Amino acid sequence: MTILSLENASFAVGHVPLLDHTSFQLAQGEKIGLIGRNGAGKSTLLKILAGAQKLDDGQLIIQSSLKIVYVPQESVFPPEASVFDIVSEGLGTMRDVLRRYHQISHELEHSQNNDLIKELNTLQNQIEAQNGWQFDAAIRQTISELGLPENELIGNLSGGQKKRVALAQAWVQKPDVLLLDEPTNHLDIDAIIWLENLLRGFSGSLIVITHDR
Repeated sequence: MTILSLENASFAVGHVPLLDHTSFQLAQGEKIGLIGRNGAGKSTLLKILAGAQKLDDGQLIIQSSLKIVYVPQESVFPPEASVFDIVSEGLGTMRDVLRRYHQISHELEHSQNNDLIKELNTLQNQIEAQNGWQFDAAIRQTISELGLPENELIGNLSGGQKKRVALAQAWVQKPDVLLLDEPTNHLDIDAIIWLENLLRGFSGSLIVITHDR
């Protein structure tokens, strides 16, 4: 079943056409690898499919309620954000509740404060009412697999570590369609194996641009 398609799509950079009346279909559960020379429009195609770039002409047709997550070659995150902050993005209001819960928990490790304890209890009730612990467990497990402390600041991470955080952020959102642009950039062999294991267990549709076999 087709869940995403382009019909008669055109897009140009200046006078150079990258898509010229192009048609494309992605089926449920389909896995696609994109190859081509630099500048051929591979990254542009992913941006268009993600809704991050508008077509000059033609149509992008997306199945209703389809969750698409796009990971660009280079993700930019606020340096003052923590690993937990970034990985938990995309969870809506529950992300803010979980983030505040972990902030308070961390503060209470160093000092006791009755107001913070009351707030923590209120947050815990919210999390339980919305099955938030399920999301929290997925985030914590993924961060653990990264081998990074959840409170580590993004500004302290290497390029490879930031890439792993970006991939983890995409993974915990449980997308129907995952769009990856050169996902092995900056990754060492252990991180590549980690990514391969994630993708082997991914039941959704996947489009990946890579030079790595």
